[in-house]
Amino acid sequence: MINTKTYQSSEVDTPTSSLLKPMHLWQSILLTMAPAMLLYVFYYFMMPGLVETNGYPFLVVYLIAWGGGEMLIFLASLVVYKMEGNPSTWKAFTSRYRLHKMHRKDWAWFASLFIFSTLTYFGLTFTAEWLGSMPGFAPPDFFPAELTPGGAGKVIPGEFMGFPLNGMWWVLLVYFLGWFFNIFGEEFWFRGYMLPRQELTHERYAWIVHGILFTLFHIFWKWNLLVLLPGSLFMAYVVQRRQNTWISILWHGIINFTPMLVLLQAIME
Repeated sequence: MINTKTYQSSEVDTPTSSLLKPMHLWQSILLTMAPAMLLYVFYYFMMPGLVETNGYPFLVVYLIAWGGGEMLIFLASLVVYKMEGNPSTWKAFTSRYRLHKMHRKDWAWFASLFIFSTLTYFGLTFTAEWLGSMPGFAPPDFFPAELTPGGAGKVIPGEFMGFPLNGMWWVLLVYFLGWFFNIFGEEFWFRGYMLPRQELTHERYAWIVHGILFTLFHIFWKWNLLVLLPGSLFMAYVVQRRQNTWISILWHGIINFTPMLVLLQAIME
């Protein structure tokens, strides 16, 4: 057991709240798979019913399922903060969830993370095709081409997920809201709430546990698990080393911003 008042990062001197308790492995697995299963149910059970049975456009249903699921994760990250007994102040929240000012070394590590994850992501895209061809890892038949392996090259000009977008500015607004809850929900939950507690249990190896579990959280994109693993591991290592959640927020936010640019281009055509 690690003393919650004495454990510190090897590089950044950030006091740990006396209210912080170690998170054991079974707790980490449970708190990873609970939101994963929520999104899995939304994507694989709720969406086909709304699309195939009621005939709603896939993009509209996807935005509801994705944005709604991520919003619930965001709200859960605020609830568990209060359940720990933390004060309802911005200063306490930023301290507990390690939302610290970005310094020069933080920016350098962020740049390294972004370059590494980009190279490994594109370098391992072939594994998505490989896994996607296996039973149990293949995307469901009702998924549009954009969500399948190699989906980035299957975008049809002027539409997205089979939905014509010319002049549909509301889609961009709804996607932005989903993007906000996606980034801040997952970052507050995983890097803000879970990682500091995992560090109290697994010490210097917490990033390995965290990175693997964060990869498995994406079981709803199961054909992408090998693509995501190296970046997730290095991200967890960097955040643990620098004790700064803003690094992963910026990294995660930029990566998931790309579809918004695709939408913007289609809307303006």
